[in-house]
Amino acid sequence: MIDRGKARHLVGETIRDVGILVRVFGPLDALFQRPAPGVAVLAPMVAGALSLVTLGIIVEAWEQDT
Repeated sequence: MIDRGKARHLVGETIRDVGILVRVFGPLDALFQRPAPGVAVLAPMVAGALSLVTLGIIVEAWEQDT
């Protein structure tokens, strides 16, 4: 049987980790590309990564009444 609380915690943690990795390595990768992408590319990437981190925290903290 699947423990829903543990599964929700693991999914939230995974989403948060993906957001952190995109936030750290996305701009770092863009730094080494030629020609370097502008702010129009980096800003949505960073905003999306921060959204993933936030979503991961919300999923982890979400308590369902069962």
